[in-house]
Amino acid sequence: MKSDTTPTVVLRTIRYGEADAILALYSLDHGRVSAIAKGARRSTSKLGGRLQPGVVVDMHLHRGRGDLMAVRGAHMRHANAGLWVEGYRLRAAGCVLETAMRALPEEEPNPEAFALLVRTLELLAASPVRDGHPRLDPLVLGFAVKLLVVSGLLPRLTACAACGGGGPLVGFSAHVGGALCSACARAGEPVEDGVLAAFAEIVGRPLSEVSDACPPNAALGVERLVGLILHEHLGVQLRSATPVAGW
Repeated sequence: MKSDTTPTVVLRTIRYGEADAILALYSLDHGRVSAIAKGARRSTSKLGGRLQPGVVVDMHLHRGRGDLMAVRGAHMRHANAGLWVEGYRLRAAGCVLETAMRALPEEEPNPEAFALLVRTLELLAASPVRDGHPRLDPLVLGFAVKLLVVSGLLPRLTACAACGGGGPLVGFSAHVGGALCSACARAGEPVEDGVLAAFAEIVGRPLSEVSDACPPNAALGVERLVGLILHEHLGVQLRSATPVAGW
């Protein structure tokens, strides 16, 4: 049995029984884990809002003999309160948290992925409300694209993944490994103009600057390519739901 305190992002909170909560967490030291917070929903509990999806806490976790870790305490680092006062931001955060929960492997720490998740939530909490679906928000797309980078899943974007040629790139195949030239395009799917360039631009910019990297007409195409990669390599299909907080 082992106990320690580690920086942690709450990905999902589900009520369990009369007063407990089951949490999906992503921690700096343990990666993605599940935990139970006994009595967390009681009015006398000191945990309260420290277990809401999207918050960043120093969490005291205890590993016993079962599958679930146990929450022994939590100290707030970043409340990210701006996520909860605007519906658009809440839904955008839901897309980010779902991507993290489904794409990051269990109990495999990835400090770069943790830092990316924390930074994305921080920026989203203060971001402007935009037109369109939150899943196409530049920060949501930026998180997904950069998560591919830190997970070793970045596709080839500036040359043909099949033959290495640099001619016009008109297709994409997650199975082959990225963009395809016109001669190899039958191995994949067509890609709309500007999508590959927008994808590469997001990769090359800091997260705080991705708002100008992806034109609205390319956002849906970038999201589609991310989905193809996650499905090919991880068997993941995202639902992009609002954060689950069954309090």
